[in-house]
Amino acid sequence: MILDGARAAFAADPSRTAVADGSGSWSWREFLEDVERTAADLGESAGEPVEIRLPSSKRFLARFFAAAELRRPACTLHTDWAGPELEAAITAARSFRPEIPPPEDEDPVFYIGFTSGTSGTPKPFARRSKSWISSFEPAGELFSIEPGDVVYLPGSLQHSHFLFGAVLGLDRGATVRLYERFDAARLAEELRGLSRGIVYLVPTMLFTLDELGVEPLRGIHSLVISGAKMEPHHWEIARRLFPGAAVNEIYGASELSFVTVNSGDAGQAGPGFVGRLFPGVEIEIRPRADEPGLVFVRSPYLFEGYFDESGIQSPIGPDGFMTVGDVGVLDQRGLSLVGRASNMLITGGKNVHPEEVEALLAEHESVTECVVVGVPDPRWGEEIVAFVVPADRSSGPEVAELREHLKAGLASYKVPKRWFTVSEIPRTRAGKTDRSPERLFQSATGI
Repeated sequence: MILDGARAAFAADPSRTAVADGSGSWSWREFLEDVERTAADLGESAGEPVEIRLPSSKRFLARFFAAAELRRPACTLHTDWAGPELEAAITAARSFRPEIPPPEDEDPVFYIGFTSGTSGTPKPFARRSKSWISSFEPAGELFSIEPGDVVYLPGSLQHSHFLFGAVLGLDRGATVRLYERFDAARLAEELRGLSRGIVYLVPTMLFTLDELGVEPLRGIHSLVISGAKMEPHHWEIARRLFPGAAVNEIYGASELSFVTVNSGDAGQAGPGFVGRLFPGVEIEIRPRADEPGLVFVRSPYLFEGYFDESGIQSPIGPDGFMTVGDVGVLDQRGLSLVGRASNMLITGGKNVHPEEVEALLAEHESVTECVVVGVPDPRWGEEIVAFVVPADRSSGPEVAELREHLKAGLASYKVPKRWFTVSEIPRTRAGKTDRSPERLFQSATGI
């Protein structure tokens, strides 16, 4: 069961603090009693999903674990979903039916999440207990989480990056600190003077912390960062703000869980480098008509599949490998991503992966962040357009200089034809880049 490791980790001293949020803190004994009370209120209900639409808090986590204790899947719903979007997600979740009766299933589905699409209704997926439990030991060792540590989780528990961090922290006997919303000033204040802690972040949170101008936070010994690719400026901020921390950039997906870990020690591995394979992961690069190929992953951490009223549909092949459409290359140092097949642009009959352009563009000193998209064009099919957050808001970047920077490393047809500045890059709920041209053009200024 998902709580077995935490029970063992806190057994010697159940009075130790296990969970803290904005309203208080609770010992392991108190938290476990809350889980048991919540489970009694929920009842058995033969594998029916338990819906959770709560702010990140002790109540959220108690309901999540109570569902697991009842062998019922927890379904995490975003608190900002409303109207048709919320109704569609609830309807999808309630269509789940276990294929094996819960009392007889040795590894029941314990979690229903939603893939973070940039538009349309997110797709529900199911995950079994062992897909997380089997990663606890290697992840705990990698992030150096020990009993008595504090794991800071400043993002929403509806995001599996932070939810997994909470579950792993308790499994290792650490205290987990939850936040209803990201408050950079409050987080920085709590981290001052800390002797030993771990922080889970997404890259955009690093920018916000950096803007506060805080002194280096030396008590953090490990950073776990996911949700978007770390660019060179993210690494610079992380090392300056957290000089004593091992930085772990995680590449994965809702469907895949852990795939690679980038600790920043591979030298000049290239802008798309995402690190070495996480323990237990195998990768195959399978060729397509154009190179490089699709990244296929096999590991104990894969999800069960997507589902609807007709049942679970698994994209995992008979050989145990699956892909989420990422395109990359694998060498002795690790995995490098070129882009995602679904994001590929076609301009003048030639394929362009926007992530490849963005990674090189982000290396320029006048660029803080950027996103490259395609817009319909009668001549080219798609015209490549760049949106840039300038490092110097007063003057902005020089387009000619940016073009030359890209041409030094890319084919000329991959260089954007139109350029705009924006104050910030729009994000999805999961903190990933929102590539919708409509949203980008709303606040764009031509350069």
